[in-house]
Amino acid sequence: MTVDTTTLVLGLAQAALVLALAPLLLGVTKRVKARLAYRRGAPLLQPYRDLAKWWRKTPVESEAASVITALAPAGIVATVVTASLLVPLVGSRPPLDGWGDVLVVIGLLAGARFLMALAALDAGSAFGGMGSSRDVAIAALVEPALLLAVAGAVVAVGSTDLGRIAGVGLVSGVHWLTPSMLLCAAAFGIAAVAETGHEPFDNPDTHLELTMVHEGMLLEASGPRLAMLTYAAEVRLVVVASLFAAVFLPFGMASDLAPVAVVVALVTAVAKLVAAAVVLALLDAGLAKLRILALPGLLGFASTIALIGLAARLWLPA
Repeated sequence: MTVDTTTLVLGLAQAALVLALAPLLLGVTKRVKARLAYRRGAPLLQPYRDLAKWWRKTPVESEAASVITALAPAGIVATVVTASLLVPLVGSRPPLDGWGDVLVVIGLLAGARFLMALAALDAGSAFGGMGSSRDVAIAALVEPALLLAVAGAVVAVGSTDLGRIAGVGLVSGVHWLTPSMLLCAAAFGIAAVAETGHEPFDNPDTHLELTMVHEGMLLEASGPRLAMLTYAAEVRLVVVASLFAAVFLPFGMASDLAPVAVVVALVTAVAKLVAAAVVLALLDAGLAKLRILALPGLLGFASTIALIGLAARLWLPA
């Protein structure tokens, strides 16, 4: 498969940006939450220090653990990193242009979740099983909402290729944000919060057995495996934020290698990711966690408004 120079250079810039910036977004989220609580908070670079600390430690494994526990973290990291390279963020074409579309990206996120649940169950911990069951139950409602939310853009462009969707949105400008697209964007936003494990769906800072979802799946992980699983969660946030930006806010992406365009694209990409981290921090600080039995109603609402947006796009074309 032939890759043009522009896609290659912008793709390399995006890959470096995503891989280097992912832990920083967690630092931004925690810092903003601390400031909102009138606390100083940890340094912005603390997530990098945590990853380095865990990587140096010797892992402690459950006696029930099998080879799944050893291999799953690397598989999860590889899956989410691959997904990040299929979503355009800096350039209007993704780094792995032509290797997958929006369905593949959502499928890779689902695959990473499956491996995570499998690894948590493999340790034989009650908390791992509880966290896995909750995470999979929530995902069963999140993934349809994500698919319905991006369906409006797919119908508008006539393709599931994210590069084409971002390119059409980039050319259309503000006219891309039709009422139907805004409804789909709202649905995607709700599903994205659940996908990344933030309030009101999950509290990323808790270790209480009655409330934790994602954290319950990490309790048996330690050493380099904990570092890989945490890093994968940080990259997952970048993937979801990039997917939202590519489908609904593709503005600022570069379509050539002009120096000004590349600089603007890099600055815009960083701004979009930081904005996503700040929004999640505001949600964590301002909302309380819903009861788990109330989550299907909220995710069902997201799917409903996505369906309304899709129907408006089909029957009332802009």
